[in-house]
Amino acid sequence: MAPHQGRYRTTAEVVFHKAHPSPQSMAERQALVRESPLAVALCPLLVIAAAFAAYHNSFSGPFVFDDIAAIVENPSIRHLWPITQAMLPPLGSAGANGRPMVNLSLAVNYALGGTNVVGYHVVNLLLHIAVALVLFSLLLRTLRLPSLKGRFAGKAWPIALAVTLLWAVHPLLTESVTAVIQRNELIVGLFYLLTLYGVVRSFDSTRRAFWCTWAIAACLLGMASKEVMATAPVMVLLYDRAFFSGSFKKSLRQRWPLYVGLSATWVLLGLLVFSHRSRAGTAGFGLGVQWWAYALTQCQAVVHYLGLAVWPQTLVFDYGASVVRNFAAVWPQAVILLVLLGATAYATLRLPSLGFVGCWFFGILAPSSSVVPLATQTMAEHRMYLPLVAVVALVAVGLFTKANRNAGLVVVFVVASLLGWRTLQRNEVYRSAVVLWDDTIRKRPENARAYKELGKVLDGAGRTSEALANYDKALQLRPDYMTAYCDKAVVLMRMGQATAAIELYDQALRINPAYAIALKGKGDALVQMGRGGAAIPVYEEALKLRPDDSGAARNLGIALLAAGRASEGIERLKAVLRSDPRDATAHSHLGYAFWQMGQVGMAELHFGMAARLQPDSAEAQYNYARALARAGRFLEAIAGYRRVITLKPDHVVAYYNLGNAYAQTGGLLQALAAYQQALNYRPEYAEAHNNCATILRRLGRLEEARKHYGLALQYRPDYPQAQRNLAALEGSQDVPSIQE
Repeated sequence: MAPHQGRYRTTAEVVFHKAHPSPQSMAERQALVRESPLAVALCPLLVIAAAFAAYHNSFSGPFVFDDIAAIVENPSIRHLWPITQAMLPPLGSAGANGRPMVNLSLAVNYALGGTNVVGYHVVNLLLHIAVALVLFSLLLRTLRLPSLKGRFAGKAWPIALAVTLLWAVHPLLTESVTAVIQRNELIVGLFYLLTLYGVVRSFDSTRRAFWCTWAIAACLLGMASKEVMATAPVMVLLYDRAFFSGSFKKSLRQRWPLYVGLSATWVLLGLLVFSHRSRAGTAGFGLGVQWWAYALTQCQAVVHYLGLAVWPQTLVFDYGASVVRNFAAVWPQAVILLVLLGATAYATLRLPSLGFVGCWFFGILAPSSSVVPLATQTMAEHRMYLPLVAVVALVAVGLFTKANRNAGLVVVFVVASLLGWRTLQRNEVYRSAVVLWDDTIRKRPENARAYKELGKVLDGAGRTSEALANYDKALQLRPDYMTAYCDKAVVLMRMGQATAAIELYDQALRINPAYAIALKGKGDALVQMGRGGAAIPVYEEALKLRPDDSGAARNLGIALLAAGRASEGIERLKAVLRSDPRDATAHSHLGYAFWQMGQVGMAELHFGMAARLQPDSAEAQYNYARALARAGRFLEAIAGYRRVITLKPDHVVAYYNLGNAYAQTGGLLQALAAYQQALNYRPEYAEAHNNCATILRRLGRLEEARKHYGLALQYRPDYPQAQRNLAALEGSQDVPSIQE
């Protein structure tokens, strides 16, 4: 780069210094330029400590809301390889849908600790700390640019620290950090700042090509993280013009390859949005929310966000999907917003550095808070993750303009402590899903979704009557709430009220005949009623609407098996396993199908997979042990039956089959003990009496054997095996074999 002429390098610097003259005395100038390297080096450690202190109580919070679909029910995160599968979640994966980098991060979490929620919270906090550290470095470098260093020399690191510290512990960010799936904000925030960081480093580095490539790569990864990244190339241009080049023309002329590369990353974002159907139909036009109504709602939302940035007292986890349709209801907020937008436009033209702060706030909010409807969530605090930097930066700069460095730092530490304490309090709400939704309802009693989600949580806790009451309240507030109808139907099905559940599914289908979730649920209810044949076309219709619904595909396969269409059912379940090899239910039903067909080897294979995928399932372990025994692998079967008994100590049939397996290996005393355990739980178990008697006869304990044969016939008079065995005992014939 050619050396600059004169006192100022850029037009922006000239404008800024006219508005903010330099200190009058040489002594003041010398005082301002002194910086302590140790103080600067300690700043990142202080930020890390503050962030950990503010969020250390967030690690035990359960998965809530979109976490369930994105993590618990997301099959694509169950494996890291092939990496393309781990980056492409199915439609309906909530916050991970259409965001490959987010889904990949969840897959890494799953590989490290399964669904242990602590690991996910730890990664969220580490990501938040990483964003904070990049923010600090970016602010420090920005304040040391030629266009600003005359004004902020000596105060660069205190201002950078103040902004980063206040931002990192601000309670408004709790949703972004503590709600697991909102790590999409953390990841896109990291790549957003890394993009700018690369650009800033390219300004004065001899490795300009490297840093420009860094910026483009970070921007590309950001596009694969969240749609808000769409504004990054524009924000880079605004930054360049405000703090370095002084004009758009000069920026584009000097760094056109950089801007071509950044602009090219929009292609990836477009492909992701298109291929994932505008985030599975939750964002975009034509989704039932008019653009103008959404814009009016955002007038209310943005002003509310600003209020929370200053006074973060009434924080809400979920604002629901309500929209404002009357300008009269939001005209004061609209006026405030127009004034702020006008001030930003004016400052962008006359004071670019100040204008950039306004552009940062409105530009990053624009994808979610302008005219493109996000139908499922019209307001959300997590959208303020990066925009909050602008608000905090204005406060910090104002503070250090009016106060000296030491006084300013004291104020910052006091305010940061108060904000951190409020964040700690807010995190306590996230430690229980019931408390979280109760808190949401208390603050937004008109939010039907909050009642529905509370109903799901209460149902999971076994509080069925309370769950049904909350579903009814949700439907009272919103009679067209299809998801609430379906969730209530699931509860009724578990209560054995399949007919009532079908009525609810039909109600949802009257609202939207193409609602695939209701079709699948109706199919499940028909199967529960024993009408598997009627369920088959319902599942098929659901799959036409949602071809990637593995649950509907699996249940269709099960229904086909139940209807006697074994070959079709097996092929359907095999297809399910090709897309998700870890579907334990599909493996189990394939095992049953092959067992009934006499293909013991295939049954053993699939029962074994189900057992490995469900180590805590007594049923899965029992099926596998039985298959091992049928294959003659009795020692392995014994170990399997013992696992079943550990999981379910009253599993009578497992004791019975354990006795059979011991008998096959010559362990007569162990077999006798196993049969007796089965009889302790079920004294009328005729088969156990029969085999117990046979073992006793082999041990020479004939009177006891005669007693158990008699009991077998007492409980089951028409039991031919026991009749023959007793007759053989009386006639001193050969000892009969064990009955399986």
